[in-house]
Amino acid sequence: MQHIQKLLSRSSERNYKENKIEQEKIDYIYKVINSSPTSNNSHDYSVINVADKELRRKISFYLDTQKHIVDAPLFLLFVADSNRLKYLSNKLNSSKKFNNSLNSLITSCGDAFIAASFAHSAALSLDLHSCFVGIVRGSIPEICKSLNLNENMIPIIGLTIGYGKQSNITKPKINHIYEDKYNLETVFNEVEQYELDMNKYYKERENSDKKWSETLIKSYDIGSDQVDKEILKKWNIK
Repeated sequence: MQHIQKLLSRSSERNYKENKIEQEKIDYIYKVINSSPTSNNSHDYSVINVADKELRRKISFYLDTQKHIVDAPLFLLFVADSNRLKYLSNKLNSSKKFNNSLNSLITSCGDAFIAASFAHSAALSLDLHSCFVGIVRGSIPEICKSLNLNENMIPIIGLTIGYGKQSNITKPKINHIYEDKYNLETVFNEVEQYELDMNKYYKERENSDKKWSETLIKSYDIGSDQVDKEILKKWNIK
């Protein structure tokens, strides 16, 4: 139950203490990542621990200076990776070769996200704080070049981990669960209520009048088409 309470009260942390993470805790996080499930036991993701501060600065610069990438004691990049599948396919010399496809992209991305969630959960259980970094998908060519990621790899999500400087207020939550059948009217009503809850949260935490809906939709307007093109191009999907 203690871990459940940590999950329920979690919040993103971008301000970290300078304290290093004990190696024992890092090893536990690695073990948990390597224990996360993958579709068909395909192991179609990889994780890069970007320890080099100069590499982090480059990545942070690409991503509009996400400072916590540089400052966090640990920065993990979760990558869709079909190299293992391609290697096995070529080794077996089968008449049906493995080729990157939309379905393999979905499963590889999904497995990378699952591994990132496992790492996040492990960090919480070890009294560490973290923040997901989805904006890594906004600079795919630059990150791939910096980290030696070949044509079968796509950066999917980053995760900064460390000891947080302060406890943040937990954001309001919205329901995602429906019994037996999906009800669109219920969904829309929940969205309207959540808008009110989030706007109140912004006011209390940041003394801001910004609106959740406007902030959210605007985030999808910034370079989304280019990101789509880069992902499909990298995975060789026409």
